[in-house]
Amino acid sequence: MRSTFTLGRIGGVKVGINWSVLVIAGLITVSLAGGILPATVAGRSDAEYLIGGVIGAIGLLGSILAHELGHALMGRRHGLEVESIPLWLFGGLAQLDGELPSARVEAKVAGIGPAISLFVGVVGVGAAFVFGTSSMAGALMGWLGLVNVVLAVFNLLPGAPLDGGRLLHAFIWGRTGDRHKATRSASAAGRVIGYGLMGIGLFQFMLGSVVGGLWTGTIAWVLVTAAGAEARHSQLQSGLSGLTIESVMEPREPVPDWLVVEEFVLRYVLPTRQSLFLLVGFDGRLSGYISIKDLARVNEDDRLIQPVRRYSRSLAEVPVVAPHEQAQQILNARQAAVSPVLALVIDGGDPVGLVTRSGLSGALERARLVGRRT
Repeated sequence: MRSTFTLGRIGGVKVGINWSVLVIAGLITVSLAGGILPATVAGRSDAEYLIGGVIGAIGLLGSILAHELGHALMGRRHGLEVESIPLWLFGGLAQLDGELPSARVEAKVAGIGPAISLFVGVVGVGAAFVFGTSSMAGALMGWLGLVNVVLAVFNLLPGAPLDGGRLLHAFIWGRTGDRHKATRSASAAGRVIGYGLMGIGLFQFMLGSVVGGLWTGTIAWVLVTAAGAEARHSQLQSGLSGLTIESVMEPREPVPDWLVVEEFVLRYVLPTRQSLFLLVGFDGRLSGYISIKDLARVNEDDRLIQPVRRYSRSLAEVPVVAPHEQAQQILNARQAAVSPVLALVIDGGDPVGLVTRSGLSGALERARLVGRRT
């Protein structure tokens, strides 16, 4: 999940919002201004209800941000790097990079978020009694408090990727000492919870609550998808254990980027079975990479006059690794899902190859075959 807009930094942590936040903020505003506030606080103007709805939406997003900041700051306290916190349609996501040193630390990082939400919930409900639920401030604080209590309870459901799933993972990891077994168990629990929510969403839909059913079903789909992704990530980590970058990389010698496409295809593409090519400029520096799919999109006229570098892709955000390093680290590369390149391999200052998604899959299959034979 990537941020569309950057809001700034809080405690040194970059905070941003994805465009989908506008959807949930709009739904919350309409729900508060059009139903909840008029039913609770009577006799106010439409403008006051609208302003209250906007304030409520901002307050909820702020409490979600506080929840994620708790994860981020606790993780950083224990040595994890915090890339950013993007807020999106279904809440927020503290993007932590690095390995948790122990199950106890994982429990701390996972538990702080629901604890903050529960604290905000108790404060909000308490403030509602102080101001009175018939006042605009009291109604908003009471609503915000109740929503945060619900969020805390929901997040404590014992299945990945929820915080409760992290706590379950920490418990199993601590009891068994097997991190991958804990991930498999937490992911399986997350899928069970997701499928259960799908059933609830279908039931809501059958009862006539179309919006509620679709919303519950969408949340369920996100949970099932994320839990499956975590299981696959753990499987990759387990498969790559003990392997080096050299054993999973595809050797590549950089080729000139100034050749026209037609000459490049004749000289480098047709004589080999490679699908990706590292490119180098006149100055001897890497200028990017190109795939045969990129070349196939070039029209006939441009093939004869345009240089390959015009259609190349940048290596700026591709992680750089060395052949002797452990292969597991490339799983932390935050590349776009459509990117075929996971890492650029440099040895002694010279580019020697690439780690690609397809090459990584092939290396894992070979490792499994060797494992079965031994």
